[in-house]
Amino acid sequence: MALGEVSGEDFTLLLSVARELTDRQKGKVIRFSRKVFIPLTNLCRNRCRYCAFRRNPDDPGAWFMSPDQVLEVSREGARMGCREALFSMGDKPEDRFPEAERKLRELGYGSTMDYLVSMCRLVLEETPLLPHSNPGVMEEGDLKRLKEVNASLGLMVENTSPG
Repeated sequence: MALGEVSGEDFTLLLSVARELTDRQKGKVIRFSRKVFIPLTNLCRNRCRYCAFRRNPDDPGAWFMSPDQVLEVSREGARMGCREALFSMGDKPEDRFPEAERKLRELGYGSTMDYLVSMCRLVLEETPLLPHSNPGVMEEGDLKRLKEVNASLGLMVENTSPG
């Protein structure tokens, strides 16, 4: 908290020390993982105030990507040198929206998590990309299923707050 109050010459010194420590520990080389972004769905049961990604089913631009779209994006990403497929999505939209539940049934799935697992498997089997999922709050069974088809997993921790 005290660092947030630093200003003037002390702020300049703070930035200088932070840069020196960063360079000493991490070096000056920036590394990144080439990944293609696969937004599986932008429907979400939550309403986080900061989120510009989320849509309601009747909003323009609301979607679930089809398996063909997932493969198309993945294959194009691989052609462009990507090594990972980053899956993102809204959190369990079927819990809030009957339209999301219907769409998942049309696609042959009972939940967004079932669909995610299947799409990760599809990418893993049909492309050279390694899936990385960043879904919402998961249960232990979800983690176990995703472990089988993901090189790594992320968790949107902001979804775990009660407010």
